[in-house]
Amino acid sequence: MEKLIIIADELQEYAHQLAVYLNGRRGFPYRAVVVSSVPEMKGYVENGAAYAVLASEGLEKEVLSLGLPEDVRLFWLSETKSVQKESVLYRYQSAKEIEKRFNGSPRNRTHLPVLGVYSPSGGVWTELLSRRIAERVSGEKGRKVLYLPFLPFGIYGRETGDGMSELLFYVRQREPALSERLASLRQEGEGMDSLAPVRWSTELQDITREDMAYLLHCIEQKGRYNTLVLAAGQFDAAGIAILRCCDSILTPVWDLPEGRRIQAEFLKQLKEAGEAELLSRITEFPVRSGEEREGFFSAAAEAVKKGGAVFAGGKGGNQAPDTGAAESVGGAER
Repeated sequence: MEKLIIIADELQEYAHQLAVYLNGRRGFPYRAVVVSSVPEMKGYVENGAAYAVLASEGLEKEVLSLGLPEDVRLFWLSETKSVQKESVLYRYQSAKEIEKRFNGSPRNRTHLPVLGVYSPSGGVWTELLSRRIAERVSGEKGRKVLYLPFLPFGIYGRETGDGMSELLFYVRQREPALSERLASLRQEGEGMDSLAPVRWSTELQDITREDMAYLLHCIEQKGRYNTLVLAAGQFDAAGIAILRCCDSILTPVWDLPEGRRIQAEFLKQLKEAGEAELLSRITEFPVRSGEEREGFFSAAAEAVKKGGAVFAGGKGGNQAPDTGAAESVGGAER
């Protein structure tokens, strides 16, 4: 079922302009609808279509009288910029800033921490290193971990056949029983659940933000796991969609001049591309030369130690500022 953001506001022109902006954003995983009254909102809520409600403070009494389900997020539009609450949105901030509160960003989720692993150096060791990290999280943190390898040339579990190829097919089809499909594809071992890699690298192309939002939503709804580890193999549009879902992105820095150079180039590329949000989530950890022969155990321990803030609700990483956007709804700026 399509999930909706329901906007109820006395300023109808503002509400319609915000809805037009949100619905025009490529890859936005929800549809914004404007209601003219709280009773009209009630119909959407009762049929389970509501993901979030955005209402003006003047409608607070009427909206609260509906008794919204716990899984429906509730936000209030405020005329006052000084109010600093998670549930309050300043009406005259940029439309992009408002979008961030609804776009499936893991920073807004209250559960299922997601760790990403991406190596700008590439190479065949990314899979083993990311699996070691998932094992470490499971063993050291005592968490039920699901490991998903978005890697073009993975090898672990390939002999079983079904895995990521089938999962991505069902995600793109918006399979209603995705949680059950995932359960039938998972492999148990090494203290975690995992899936076999894709059969063909082309199956990783065109993964979108809404694909990832749907996948994470289904995993969260099932409640089987309390940590997700994603290994991304490429830094293209699909790789960015994957990494945007992660609370913390662990990147190995190989203890060689070439490794440090590649990492510096990667960070520079992010900065020049205006990817301040991704840059703020990156947590670097060292990998000694030749450590692959020892199985990456010490590197994985260091990675989990550095990225552990995510388990306490922290963001981790370098915390570069997000510059946001200057576009405001209705042309009003204050």
